[in-house]
Amino acid sequence: MSRVPRILIQTWLLFLISFTTTATPNIHHQQPAAINYNQFSKLTCVVEPDGLQIKTVKIFFRNTKKELFSEFNMYNDNGVYTFQIIPEMARTDSFYYFITAEFSDFAIHAYPENNPEVNPIALPIVQPQRTARKISAAEVAKIFCDLGRNLNNIQSVNIYTRYQDKGAYTDNPMKLSEERFQYTVSPPSVKNQSCYYYILIEFTDHSIISYPSDEFDKHGDYRVFQGRRQ
Repeated sequence: MSRVPRILIQTWLLFLISFTTTATPNIHHQQPAAINYNQFSKLTCVVEPDGLQIKTVKIFFRNTKKELFSEFNMYNDNGVYTFQIIPEMARTDSFYYFITAEFSDFAIHAYPENNPEVNPIALPIVQPQRTARKISAAEVAKIFCDLGRNLNNIQSVNIYTRYQDKGAYTDNPMKLSEERFQYTVSPPSVKNQSCYYYILIEFTDHSIISYPSDEFDKHGDYRVFQGRRQ
């Protein structure tokens, strides 16, 4: 990962505006409505070179916690340029980005076309609506997630909790101990406080199963249970 100085981006964009050519390459990109909080996502584009050779296709992104754009190459997958958003990039409120393509005549085109550093695409980062379990924070000390004996295909197990009826969930990794994942429930800060939670299990192929869900229940060796406070 590298951070691109503002003056360098401005120089590239000025060059883009001032350069004239008979060729009219285009970047075709359909932006998603939103991306999911703390999950893998993909951004794709198709570059129409109009007879020129494509040298590089890059994406520049930042979120609400960064002032500078970070630069990545998009990889070519049979003519579709792809950038994978990893969970660490989707843990804020928004995702800002623009795409550039450089061609063999040294012209650089951007999407969006007009001043993309100042007016990048802005995607909201949302937490999907999921069914949650409700427990008493005063009674439950630990939450356990047992995924059977074969754990080689498990990438991560995260639990999302909140301690009020409304508001955003906070994600925490569940720790693996004695072949099961576990999470320690925070003691209640007020009397009769409830804890709402759901669990996301991510596999090495980036597929995801949530608990509680019908899909989770289909796995006979999967189970979630609680440990009581003493």
